[in-house]
Amino acid sequence: MGIGHLLVVGVVLVRGHVLDEGLYLGALARADAYERAYTDVLTDPEIDAVAADLLGGLRFEAVDPDEARVIATNTLRWVVPPSRLRTGTEALLAEVLAYVRGDVARADAPVDLRAELARIEAAGVQHARALLATGTESVSATIQRYREAVGAFLTALAAGQVPSVVPVPAPAIDRDAVASVLDAVADRTGADPAAVAALAAAGSDHDAVVVAASEAIRVRADAARQALGDRLADGRAFDPVAQLAERAGEPRRSVLANLDTVRDLASWFGPAALAIGASVTLAAVVAIVLRDRRRPRRAMLILAGGGVAAAAMTVAGWLAVRSVVRPPLAAATGTGPGTWDLPPGLRGVVSDVQAELASALGGAALRLAALPLAVGGVLAVGAALAGATARASGPRARPRRTVALAAATAVVLGGVGWVLAPSPQSEETCNGHVELCDRRYDEVVQAATHNSMSSPDVVEVWPEHDETIGEQLDSGIRALLIDTHYWTDVVSVEQLAAIDPAIPRAVVDATFAIEGRTRASGRPGTYLCHNHCLWGALPLVDALVDVRAFLDANPREVVTLIVQDAITTEDTIDAFEAAGLTPYLHAHDDGEPWATLGELVDRGERLVVFAEEEGPPPNWYHAAFAHIQDTPYRFASVDDLSCDRNRGPADAPLFLLNHWLEAVAPDRRNAVAANAEDVIVDRAHRCGVERGRLPNFVAVDFAGIGDVRSAVDRLNGLAAARRG
Repeated sequence: MGIGHLLVVGVVLVRGHVLDEGLYLGALARADAYERAYTDVLTDPEIDAVAADLLGGLRFEAVDPDEARVIATNTLRWVVPPSRLRTGTEALLAEVLAYVRGDVARADAPVDLRAELARIEAAGVQHARALLATGTESVSATIQRYREAVGAFLTALAAGQVPSVVPVPAPAIDRDAVASVLDAVADRTGADPAAVAALAAAGSDHDAVVVAASEAIRVRADAARQALGDRLADGRAFDPVAQLAERAGEPRRSVLANLDTVRDLASWFGPAALAIGASVTLAAVVAIVLRDRRRPRRAMLILAGGGVAAAAMTVAGWLAVRSVVRPPLAAATGTGPGTWDLPPGLRGVVSDVQAELASALGGAALRLAALPLAVGGVLAVGAALAGATARASGPRARPRRTVALAAATAVVLGGVGWVLAPSPQSEETCNGHVELCDRRYDEVVQAATHNSMSSPDVVEVWPEHDETIGEQLDSGIRALLIDTHYWTDVVSVEQLAAIDPAIPRAVVDATFAIEGRTRASGRPGTYLCHNHCLWGALPLVDALVDVRAFLDANPREVVTLIVQDAITTEDTIDAFEAAGLTPYLHAHDDGEPWATLGELVDRGERLVVFAEEEGPPPNWYHAAFAHIQDTPYRFASVDDLSCDRNRGPADAPLFLLNHWLEAVAPDRRNAVAANAEDVIVDRAHRCGVERGRLPNFVAVDFAGIGDVRSAVDRLNGLAAARRG
């Protein structure tokens, strides 16, 4: 009986666990591997050169190395977002397991990187702008010195050296002369002259030079893209096995040696072995029952002893396998001969994943050992009860003993069925983390973006982000602050100036001159834009389709929209229906506790929508400031960031932290200061004390600059587990 059970256990462990994708996906989730790819691997000093090469070979020796790595990490996260990292890993895992199961003859798992390659060029430009935002200003006293300083600045960039200072003209220099220099810069670099002129008109000479000069990086970034493509199969596919073999200096086949060992072992544990093991176990039970049918108490004791023996054999067998079989990831977790000698950051992640795998398999083996032990205990108790009944009742008790024996046999058969049942599903994440699944929606901190639609493809003159809405979601943003509008006519510069009196008249004049010819006339439909669509607009349905595409591709993610609505509720409903988002919408009942993220995921209600002006009906269109309290949002410097209450009741369950610095032309330098991890965390904790709760949404500008995602992880209590 013990031998049969051991064979069944082997099949269950191999086929139900070792060859089950859920085992590995669960280990990756518990080790927080996808997030640590950015926090541990991409920040590893050993791969600084690799990251720099991918981003055009830029160097910025004057900046703090840790800060430079953070900027590079954020940019690479944009190139290969967590969702893409996850799908690529799952595809690789599926291919490897198919090889181990014997379904395919070769472990070929090339990852198609065409989409990522297409983003490399734009990533280089984005990276350059983020680095330049950390630079200081060097004031030129004369127009000639300004022209020379700008020329030297462009020459350094072309050589891949990001200057530590950005030239700006002295205030006394004639603005027409400055404009002529900037026009020449735009012509030399290929930048949009209208955007450069508008920034200069807004008084942001620093950003005008940065926007123009960063275009010079496109040539270097394009070269990096081509160099990466040359290393890939057919210029587009990445083969992880071949790359590991190259790094280890070994033939590709040697990297597969451990997989081959598991493949050979797995071939012995198939349906035939399962049938043999189950048959042997059941035959032994039946034989014992039939042989001792007149002595049921003896049969029960023998079966109990067999259960204990089976449990002991299971534990001993597991320990023997652990001592003999080398862990599949062992070569990736050590240094020196016989290992892949990976960078420490990657080695640490792989080591933790392997530890999670060992723990999961050990737990499964112990559960399988516990079953026969428990059955043996039940049978031993049954035998004792049968003996006591016999002594008390004499020969008349035999029918009762027979019933007891039948019940014990049923327990054994039920236990065998439990062993043969499929293994439970692996632990799943919610918004990227297992720990968040059991937390209510109002107990989770989420990274958010202010004016999320304001990306360069929409707002040509002064965007507030370097990423589109879809790219923001891919990179880890989970709450979007968007503005809905109709695109109305603008017939004069005076009308445009009246829309937002805070914008300087010189900026309004420049904008109207640049955009008025193409954007002043109204257009039908609904749009995302700030103040007026002349400044830049995105069709609302197009943006919502991007949100739906993200939800479709990421079934464990919950997204929030906070809408500054200047269109009717009816038009909003039509847009959500046209985008196919209706099935994803969550309706929260006022006065009831918020659902957990896990509950929202299980229900498929993974989109929560708030409206600043309107509200229900429909029931999913929540009144924002009945549920949300927030802070002011006009701050000139980091020192000004306060925790005062702005909108919403003091007892509102959700808290929005408006965490950006106000400027006429959105300034990446402000984002460098405001988006620093410690700045966000310190303010959030300070506001937690003053307001009685941590924020649920941390809304920033230029989310690709700084550490908003790491800050949110810390506020959710996840950083210690990730780094530990």
